[in-house]
Amino acid sequence: MDERIREYELLYIISATFTDEEMGSVEGRIKELLEKSGATITSTDRLGKFRFAYPIKHQRYGHYVMVRFNSDTQAMARINDALRLSSDVLRHLIVRADEVGNGKFDLVQFTEVNVDAKLDAREERQRRGREESGDKTKAAADIKSGVAALESGKEEEVNEAAEGTEAEGLSAEELEKKINTALKDEV
Repeated sequence: MDERIREYELLYIISATFTDEEMGSVEGRIKELLEKSGATITSTDRLGKFRFAYPIKHQRYGHYVMVRFNSDTQAMARINDALRLSSDVLRHLIVRADEVGNGKFDLVQFTEVNVDAKLDAREERQRRGREESGDKTKAAADIKSGVAALESGKEEEVNEAAEGTEAEGLSAEELEKKINTALKDEV
């Protein structure tokens, strides 16, 4: 084989708006373009339709096509320019086949992640946590004021603390039990 002739791999993307027949004609035009430039095509594979990570020329999906061919190194600039100017090809990439190897690869569908929704959910959880901890703090303060009132013997203050905890969901009996437990623990 001539020193200037090497094997290349071309990956190009066609708009998903094309039908199968139109895709065949685009592939035919790309094949003609390569052959006019002196390339010899060894294989062509349709890899499938995939969603882009971002819009390309107002398109969200595209058909990926892989072509392996042999060509003169001098012709690569002409082939690259012709593909770049082609309105049928959204994107393309040409690499030397010896650089990529013959390993099998799988294309993976792009999955969009909504970062804003995750941030909103996190902020909502944090807000609820702050509210719950505020409620617990208030209930603890009411219990402490009830304990202090019991120790001082002021029954009116005990009743006020009990009323505050009833709004929190504690009955007067439950509050009294908690106060007694707290007093026993301190002694």
